[in-house]
Amino acid sequence: MAGLKVLTVFGLLAAFFGVFVFGPWYASMELQAALLLILLAATALRNGLQAAGRALLFVLPFVLSLLAFGAAFQWAGLMGRADWMHDSLLKALVFPNSFLAVKLGLEAITFRDIVRLPLKPGARRNAIILKAVMEKCTPLLHRYRFFMDLSPHFDGRRGGRFLRLCAVIVAAYISIYQQTEKTQELFDHRTRYLRKKE
Repeated sequence: MAGLKVLTVFGLLAAFFGVFVFGPWYASMELQAALLLILLAATALRNGLQAAGRALLFVLPFVLSLLAFGAAFQWAGLMGRADWMHDSLLKALVFPNSFLAVKLGLEAITFRDIVRLPLKPGARRNAIILKAVMEKCTPLLHRYRFFMDLSPHFDGRRGGRFLRLCAVIVAAYISIYQQTEKTQELFDHRTRYLRKKE
């Protein structure tokens, strides 16, 4: 049953990317906008309005970067194209849609589902650790972003917004690395304890 659920989730994600990201409905601005509203509503229903807002704040720097590059390329008439802004607007919808779809899909797979999957012990251990680290580190990304926005270190510096984003990425990478090590140690310790109890 768990295997069927996991296959269904990944099948739906594959269908989503096949149709809305790499497929025939990628270029439909209206459909992508409607899909964004649906995915935000699903996120709010599952995790609350604050979680939906945090998800939007997380993707906002990437969306703004896409729009800024699109506007600059449009103004410069790069490669003789006049559709840079339209293309950037489309990507500014597709990117958060992809992020929210993957987020909802992975959240639907529980630890119980992973334990019940017919996996080898090593693969099951890696899957459990990956899910645990993702759940622990996702709130940290929003926290780092918040504190980097408050930090005066980047004020008045050239490319301050970009430097803030780089700082968030570096801080998140270090935290994910440290959290992975701690989770691995905790998982292995509890596994050894349970084996001794048996």
